[in-house]
Amino acid sequence: MKRSLICGLLAMWTLAAEAAPAEMRAFYAPTFDINTQASCDAIIADTLASNINAVFVEIRGRADAYYYPNRDDSTYPNSEPRGQLYAISPSDLDVLQYFIDRLHAASPRVEVHAWLTTYNTWNRTTPPASPSHIYNAHPEWITEDSSGNPVNYPVPSAGDDAPLDPGIPAVQDHIYNVFMDIVRNYDIDGIHFDYIRLLGSNSGYDPVALAQFQAETGFPYNPASPGALGEVYEAWRRDQIAQLVQRVHAQTMLEKPWVEVSAFLVNFSDSVEVLGQGYNWWVAHEAIDVLHPGCYSTTVSGTEGDWDFYVAKLAQSGDQNTRPMVAALGSYLVVDSTNYVYDPPRNNQFVTTLRANSRVPDGFNFFAHSALFEASEGADPPGILADNLFDPGGPMDTWVDVPAIAHKPDEESTPPNAPASLSATLSGGFPQITFSRPAAAGDGDLPVHYRLYRDTDASVDLHYDNLVMEWWDLASSRTSFSFDDTAATAGTYHYAAVAYDDWNNEASATAGPVTVTTGSTHIIETRAGGLNVGDYSESGTFTDSSSHSTAPGCTPGIGSRFALPGDANGRNDRARFTPSGLATGTYDVHVTTHGISSANAQGITVRVNDAGGISTSTYDLTVANAGNVWDQVATMDYTAGQGHWIEFDNSTQTNIGDSTNSRMAACAVRLVSQSSSPTPWEPKPPVSPPTPTPADVIVDSEPTSLDYDDAQSSSAWQSTSYSPSGTLFGGSARYYASGNYPMDDYAVWVVDLPVAGTWAIDGWMRSEQTGLAQGVQYRFVDRYGVVHSVTTTQRPGGSGWVVNVDGVPDGNAYHFDAGRVYVTLHGNTTGSEMIIADALRFRYIDAVPVGLTLLGDQ
Repeated sequence: MKRSLICGLLAMWTLAAEAAPAEMRAFYAPTFDINTQASCDAIIADTLASNINAVFVEIRGRADAYYYPNRDDSTYPNSEPRGQLYAISPSDLDVLQYFIDRLHAASPRVEVHAWLTTYNTWNRTTPPASPSHIYNAHPEWITEDSSGNPVNYPVPSAGDDAPLDPGIPAVQDHIYNVFMDIVRNYDIDGIHFDYIRLLGSNSGYDPVALAQFQAETGFPYNPASPGALGEVYEAWRRDQIAQLVQRVHAQTMLEKPWVEVSAFLVNFSDSVEVLGQGYNWWVAHEAIDVLHPGCYSTTVSGTEGDWDFYVAKLAQSGDQNTRPMVAALGSYLVVDSTNYVYDPPRNNQFVTTLRANSRVPDGFNFFAHSALFEASEGADPPGILADNLFDPGGPMDTWVDVPAIAHKPDEESTPPNAPASLSATLSGGFPQITFSRPAAAGDGDLPVHYRLYRDTDASVDLHYDNLVMEWWDLASSRTSFSFDDTAATAGTYHYAAVAYDDWNNEASATAGPVTVTTGSTHIIETRAGGLNVGDYSESGTFTDSSSHSTAPGCTPGIGSRFALPGDANGRNDRARFTPSGLATGTYDVHVTTHGISSANAQGITVRVNDAGGISTSTYDLTVANAGNVWDQVATMDYTAGQGHWIEFDNSTQTNIGDSTNSRMAACAVRLVSQSSSPTPWEPKPPVSPPTPTPADVIVDSEPTSLDYDDAQSSSAWQSTSYSPSGTLFGGSARYYASGNYPMDDYAVWVVDLPVAGTWAIDGWMRSEQTGLAQGVQYRFVDRYGVVHSVTTTQRPGGSGWVVNVDGVPDGNAYHFDAGRVYVTLHGNTTGSEMIIADALRFRYIDAVPVGLTLLGDQ
C-alpha cells in the first residue's frame, strides 16, 4: 500500500497528476548497478529527476544478498551471504534499505520493489567465495537434465546459472524463507520473482524430484523414455513452481497485505508449456498480484506481438483482465543496427503502441536503468532515452500515481491518527519516551505497528539508521508505550513516533529536544582530532603512528600512538584512559588497534581502577585480537567523578626481541553501558492463516490453460462443447477420440485441498453417454502414500456428479492431507471407446479420525 504523504504536495504536481490516468512507470536496477553507494546515489538522482514512480532493485543476484538477511527478525531463516557476485562498497551498505529510505522520503513518494532471481545460483567459472553460498553448500540441489547430468555452469548446452530444482522440497523451503525474510524485515512496496521458471526445457529431473513425483502421483517415471507420463511430469513440475508463487503470495497477504507480489514472464515459444511458468494458473487461482510480461523485442511489432501472446494465453480462461499487467520493455535493445546508437523514437513507440492495444498495460517497466539514463551505445549523450520519455512532449512527460490494485481486499489509504501524548524527558540521565494509543481514525482503524526514531535534527529523518525501537500490536489493544533510550550518547536529540495501520498508512508525532550530558557509550582516542583525547594520558616513551583503527566509531585519518618494549626506555610504558563523561554504572571496556602487523604486544598488563579497587589481567594486544575491531578486555564499575581509569602496561610484555613488530598500540578504548542492550525490537508475532472452512473443491478441464493439462493435438485430447442437452460442466470438456485408441496421452487434475480430512472424489458426466469408456482408469495417492488405481465407468446411467472416481462409497472414502492431490486419467480397460475428461470434485466428508493408522485406509 502506498503510504500517505505527511507533507502536502505542490499544487502544480497535483494538477498534473489528475491530468493522466494512473500507470506504473518503473525501471529495473540490476545488481551490477547497485552494489556501490555511489551508483545507488546516481540511480536515485535519476529517479527523482524523472517521472519514474517505482524502482525494481535486484537485491538477490545469484543466491547472494544486497541487503542484510535476517536483519531484525529470523522468523524465516536465511543464511545467504552478501555480495558474492559483485562486491558491496562500502562493505556495510544495505542496498535495499538505502533505496527505501531515500525514495520513500521523496515527494512524491517513489515505490521500491525488491527484485529477486529465483532458482539461479551462479554464472561464473569460479565458485562463489562464501562456503555458505548454496552453490557450495548444496550442490545436490542443482537440477539435472533427462540424462542425469547436473545443469551446472559452465555446460555448453545448458549452462544457465546452475539452477536449483523446483521439485526438491528443501529448495522450495529455502527460497520461500528468503522471499519472506525480505517481506518481513523491509518496508518494501513489492517483491518481484524473476527466473521463476525452468531455465531450459531439459531440466528439472533431479533424482529427489523424480522420487517426489512418484510419491505424489503414484507413477514411476523415467525421463529417458517418458512416453505418455511425460505430460503428467511436466504438469507436476509446473505445479511445483506454482506452489512457490502461491505460498509466497498467501503468506505475504497475511504478513503485509499492501506488498505487491509480482513476476517477470518470458515468451520463449510458450513458457507455460515449455518452461513450467504457469502464470495462467497463478492468475486463475489468485496466487499473484501483478504480472510483468517480458516484451523484449527490437521492433515495435515484435513488442506488441509478445504482449498479444500473453493476453491471448490468459484469455483462454477469461483472465486477461483479472490481474494488472505491466509491460516489461527491453529498452537496451532499441539500438540502430548501422550506427549503434539508441533509437528514442522506437522506445517511445513501444509505449504508445501498447497504450493503443485492446488490452492496455497497467504500466511499463524498462530494462534497465543504464539503458534509460546512461550513454552506453556509440556517441549517445547520457539519458537520451529518458529525455525522450519524460521531457515535455514525451509519452511520460507528467507525473502519475502507481495504480491501486483493485483485487486487494479492503485496500485503503486513510492514515491512522498519530501517537497521542508523545513526550521525551530525561530519566536517570537518559531519554525516556512515552506515548499513548491514538483514537481510531475516520475509517475506524487503530495502529497495529509503531516505530520510534531518534535524530539530532528537529525534522527527524525516518531512516533505518535512526530507528531505535519498534512495537507490534496486531490486536490494536495496547494503550501505552514507554522506552528508555539508554543507547543515546552525549548530545541533543529529537524523536519521532510513527503509527501504522493494517495497510501501512502512517502518521507521526515528534518530541524533543532532549539533552544527554553523559551517555552510554564513550570512545577515547589517542591523537589530536580524535574523540575525548583529553581523557587519554601516557607515561614512558610513545611515538606517533600514521595508522589508526577503522573499528566503528573511530575517527578516520588521525593516526594513533604506540610504545616499543625494546627502545631505550624499555618496558616502562603505560597508556591510560580516564573517562570523564560517563554516568555511574557498569561498563564493558573494549580496545582496538590498527591492522598493521607491527601491532603485536603480547602478554601486556591490563589494569582497571574502578569502584572495586584495582584489578589486573594479561592480554595480547595484537592484530589477531583487536585489529580494526573492538575486543572486550575488562568490565568497569564506574562511579562518576572518582577518576577511574583503565591502563595498558608493557612491563610484562613477552615478545621484546623485535624492535619494530612488537608495538603496544592501544589506538582507542570504548566503554559501553551494560544497560545499553542491542536494539530492543519487540518482534512481530507469528502470523498464521485462519483455519479454512471445508468446502467442495472443483477443478474443471476447460479451459485447458488451468489445472488440467495435456498436449492437445489432432491425435490426442481435443476440446468439445458438444452435448445434446448442454450438460458439459462449464459448457465444455476435453475428450479422447475412440479412433485414436490405444490412449497415449494422460490427463491430470491438480487439486488444492484446504484442509486434511476424508474426501470423496466425483466426476462430472454429461447426460448423453453413448459410446463412452466403461473401464476408464484414474490414479491418485492418499495421505499415507497408498497408490489407488481405480477402474470405473463413464456410463453411470445419469448425468451430473455421477462418476465414482475413487471407486468406493462415501463411507469408505479416502483420507488426504491439506494441499496438493494429483488425479490422473491414464487409460481405458475396455478398448476403443471415447474418454471424457470433464470436471472433478473433491467432496468433504469428515475430519480424519484421531489416531487413525495406515491399516485403517487399507
